[in-house]
Amino acid sequence: MSLRVIKICIVSPLFHPSIGGPGRQALVMVRKLSTKGINVMVISRRLSGVKNEVENIEVYRVPTFRPYVYNLSEFTIQNFIISISFAFGTMVKLLKLRKRYEIVHFYGASLPLLFCLPILKILGKKVVAKTTGGKGGKEAGGLEDFFLKPLLVSIFKLTDRLIAINNDIQQRLLNEGFLEERVVKIPNGVDTGIFSQLTGLKREELKNKVSLSGENVFLYSGRLVKGKGLELLLKAMVDVVKFNKDVMLVLIGDGELENRLKDMVRVLMLGNFVRFDGLVENVHEYLNASDIFIFPSLSEGMPNSLLEAMACGLPVIASKIGGVVDVVEDGKSGILVEPGDISGLSTAMIRLLKDAELRQRLGAEARRRIVEGFSIDRIADEYIKLYEGL
Repeated sequence: MSLRVIKICIVSPLFHPSIGGPGRQALVMVRKLSTKGINVMVISRRLSGVKNEVENIEVYRVPTFRPYVYNLSEFTIQNFIISISFAFGTMVKLLKLRKRYEIVHFYGASLPLLFCLPILKILGKKVVAKTTGGKGGKEAGGLEDFFLKPLLVSIFKLTDRLIAINNDIQQRLLNEGFLEERVVKIPNGVDTGIFSQLTGLKREELKNKVSLSGENVFLYSGRLVKGKGLELLLKAMVDVVKFNKDVMLVLIGDGELENRLKDMVRVLMLGNFVRFDGLVENVHEYLNASDIFIFPSLSEGMPNSLLEAMACGLPVIASKIGGVVDVVEDGKSGILVEPGDISGLSTAMIRLLKDAELRQRLGAEARRRIVEGFSIDRIADEYIKLYEGL
């Protein structure tokens, strides 16, 4: 590592331990970079209804339109206005703090990057942007047939490095015309110290703590929003319950689909088999109290919740999509099903219920896979190497 202190400003619309995958990933990365001697500060949205302070991290909160809205993944007028307000506030903060950083790292290659990039280049700053490849023109790597693609690509090309979190996004960036030497693949990382496997008495204590003892527990962790395949999961549970009634599906997280999903549970008569535990900060405890992790999402970059579950040694069932296939080796470190396949999902769930040896083998391999390739320590070193090379 270089002897000079690298000064980084992270720009992330969300920066919270339990809200949004990119925001959680940014928080974990900032903490790890700080332990490795990097001088880091953060610009993020000021949210309502949650704690905005983050211990031992310098965070500048930007007020935005509708601070109670956390999910900006869908392209709506409301989300567009929120993003514009955050982009403008971020630009003002970056100008005020311009002597405090040399590199700006954006979590997302969208409106905030588009607004701030020309000014940052005039200031002589280096710019890195991590993209999750949000489709429909929302981000670099997801511009495809978007009518403003030529203009956006010409501006985004000012970015010194674009970070793709999986192979698919990396290829899409290249297809959009970004230079190969400026596109780098760095996956998400997970703290394998916090997210680690517990066994025996400690695990039983956790199961009692979160009231999950005596059942075969399927766990989903993430937002309760469109595109996560949760309606399909509930339909699959109908078949699972017919096979074994000693099961419980626990959903942790919140979102606009929560009430609709609860209605589905009533209609499908799954009230005794599905729990909604809301937004929690002790995700690692829930993982260790569960038996099988389910991730039926229809589209993802590289889901943090999947990495966390695998790090805890849980056998996982996930959709064969995006960054999931970069992490899960089908039949070795998890089971992959076609997205939207209700029958395939229920079959995989029943298969793991019936085969304890398979659960143990998949879980052990999942843990090994994450420790060797996706630990936050290793990923942070990749970022430091990138920063030093700018």
